[in-house]
Amino acid sequence: MRPLSRSFGWALALAAAGCVDAEQAFTDGRLEDPCAGAVPVCQTRAACVLDPDEFVQGTFPGAQRLIVRTDVDRARVRVRLLFTEQVYPGTELQLDLWTPGCGDRERARLVDIDLFERAGADGILEFTLAAPGRGDHLLDVYSDLSARWTLTVDVLSD
Repeated sequence: MRPLSRSFGWALALAAAGCVDAEQAFTDGRLEDPCAGAVPVCQTRAACVLDPDEFVQGTFPGAQRLIVRTDVDRARVRVRLLFTEQVYPGTELQLDLWTPGCGDRERARLVDIDLFERAGADGILEFTLAAPGRGDHLLDVYSDLSARWTLTVDVLSD
């Protein structure tokens, strides 16, 4: 279902051997961004600009607003969520990735399902969203589930 990169595959193997935990394997050398700012975007505020070499942690229920920057006209953004503490599965998860200028958005939405079951044994959900236009893309992530999570983004060229 989700192809694993070689580095993530090795990290997972090391985690299984007890050298690193699942969260260390998931973040794969990225630095944590505390994401505690107020960056203006789309007539609102995002907590931070999240780069592909960083990760952010938080809790649901609720929402998180981040900025993902692209430097090409046509890109895709891969968003990965690892549930590190699962309390209640909830039934809704929504991601909106807005174009620069916030005139349009790409949406991924899961509703009326057990989100922890959907995440599987590894506790990971992955989404790939179109990101047309160079610049700052507001990423809104909302869920009614109750969990602690770690999130990463990757910007992929089309």
